[in-house]
Amino acid sequence: MIRIRYLVTSALPYVNNELHIGHIAGCILPGDVYSRFLKLKGEKCIYVCGSDEYGTPIVLAAKKEKLTPKQLADKYHEKQKQAVNGLNINFDIFSRTTSKEHTKVVQDFYYNLKQNNFIYRKKINQLYCPKCETFLADRYVEGTCPYCGAEGTRGDQCDSCGKLINPLELKNPHCKICGSTPVIKESEHIFFDLPKLKDKLINWIENHDGLFPNTKHFALNFIKEGLKEKDISRDIKWGVPIPDAPGKVFYVWFDAPIGYITFTKQLGKENWWHEQNTQLVNFLGKDNIPFHSIYFPGMLMAEGTYILPSKIASYEYLTFKGSKLSKSKGTSIKVLDALQDFSADYWRYYLIANLPEKKDSDFTWESFKETINSELNDTLGNFINRTLTFTEKYFKSELKKPILGKQDEKIITEANEKVKEIDELIKKIELKKALNEIIEIARIGNQYITQKEPWKNEKTRRQTVYTCLHLTKLLAVLLNPFIPESSEKIQKFINKKTKWSQLTELEEEYKINDFEVLFKKIDEDRVKELIEKYSSKKNEKEVKKMDYVTYDDFSKLKLKVAEIIKVEKIEKADKLYKLKIKIGEEERQLVAGMAPYYSEEEMLGKKIIVITNLEPRKIRGVESQGMLLAAETKEGKVKLLTTDGDIKTGAEIR
Repeated sequence: MIRIRYLVTSALPYVNNELHIGHIAGCILPGDVYSRFLKLKGEKCIYVCGSDEYGTPIVLAAKKEKLTPKQLADKYHEKQKQAVNGLNINFDIFSRTTSKEHTKVVQDFYYNLKQNNFIYRKKINQLYCPKCETFLADRYVEGTCPYCGAEGTRGDQCDSCGKLINPLELKNPHCKICGSTPVIKESEHIFFDLPKLKDKLINWIENHDGLFPNTKHFALNFIKEGLKEKDISRDIKWGVPIPDAPGKVFYVWFDAPIGYITFTKQLGKENWWHEQNTQLVNFLGKDNIPFHSIYFPGMLMAEGTYILPSKIASYEYLTFKGSKLSKSKGTSIKVLDALQDFSADYWRYYLIANLPEKKDSDFTWESFKETINSELNDTLGNFINRTLTFTEKYFKSELKKPILGKQDEKIITEANEKVKEIDELIKKIELKKALNEIIEIARIGNQYITQKEPWKNEKTRRQTVYTCLHLTKLLAVLLNPFIPESSEKIQKFINKKTKWSQLTELEEEYKINDFEVLFKKIDEDRVKELIEKYSSKKNEKEVKKMDYVTYDDFSKLKLKVAEIIKVEKIEKADKLYKLKIKIGEEERQLVAGMAPYYSEEEMLGKKIIVITNLEPRKIRGVESQGMLLAAETKEGKVKLLTTDGDIKTGAEIR
């Protein structure tokens, strides 16, 4: 009999910033729970992931931080490793796509597709920024979504409606680097002939029981809307080079999923990808569904030697006040920050208990407090602590198996049946339900203690406490994939290291060790502190002030007409001018970053609008006694706001 083995993957996180709890909930933690469960049962399983380090998002983030893409990748790969290690994510490898091994695997994969006649070239129209003098890869462009009208939509995919987008389809596009409007220019690109696989993909998706319903529904609708060829080349420098197209690199969504193959190869198990007894299980977020349910399976079909996914587990978004958590937009709770507030098990428990399986799940600190207090502390922690306290107090920490009564046997049978249910639920990747069933065992235990009152009923005390110890043993093992630190502590408390296959067997004796309270409640004051810390009430007030100023606020600003009477360049400051201005009879000095847009001669004599009651401020060592007003044009240039008609200097703007 050939033994099944499991290759578990989680979607690779970009290294454009630190990991946030949304990405952990969306694919990494579920993959960890599932792979831990398989290993706990003695199955052959490896869990692979790594940093996605190529592509436009990394280039843009590097520019913002004034780093090279490589420096940025190094920085955030280390932070991502710290984050996953801090959450006790048990990867067999957490690698990177910038490795030499990955470049070779991707290029070999490409040559195989080419040999199988799935690659061709054609000239296409592409957005080009005349100001930056570069073709704009999809994420270099933003505009309005042509499908749902969402503003700030990237040129590859809309976060609001989930649709993939051709940058040329964007309404009101602008270059993300300089803000100017791009033009259309021709360029030769390399394409993967995905439409050739339409019938094969539809058949595979329709007859695949291992796809989450939302994945299957999305994928079939996506194909029915029209399966398009996929442009797999980009006109940027940061990426895996296309070996037969100098100056071009592979589109990041071509190279990134091939990373699963690279990382498995780095573990010395590349053969797993070629043998049918391997079950490939992908965990991913909603925005990755088209790539993992259509493009990547299509790539594997076209290559011809690799296995296809056995299961694709996709999750919706973990939101914050209804908005998607986003690294790039700064609306997130970073994992490394979160771990300073609470232990890994608090976060692991909360995120699985509120897993966005079928719809978005909204994170609030109030719901975090309620989940931890009610389930971890009051239900689970309370039951474990009561059981161990009774064992220590009434039996001096040692208890042999007694003759059990009917009620005791009923409780044990009910709990043992739940073990089977939990096993099946995790196999089906219904992790939220599985965790709830585990906590149900603790609920059953608490109700049983309340009924039996072992502090009063000496006659049945031994049976009651032994039964509770059996439930504690079950909980210790069942919780291991979900909250491993707490699981290890409970197993240490009861001095039992039990195999899954022997989990429901009754122990002849328990000798418990010293123990401690597992969890602590979160109080309301702590919640208020966290809300303050993570940009809630305090920042909401600041935003309101910024968005809605009163007439009294506005009236405090003094805007007057001034004339520029002298212009000088500031040494070692290419963009700055030192201006002498005249406001009526008064003369002042300003510093303004107008050198890229006006010559000294063009500035001289201009009548401008100046805020005159700002506190003086030094810029590059030169004092600026006010601020002039300017605005950006459609072309991305900056123009001075000047007066219309013969208005005298010193005139106040009303």
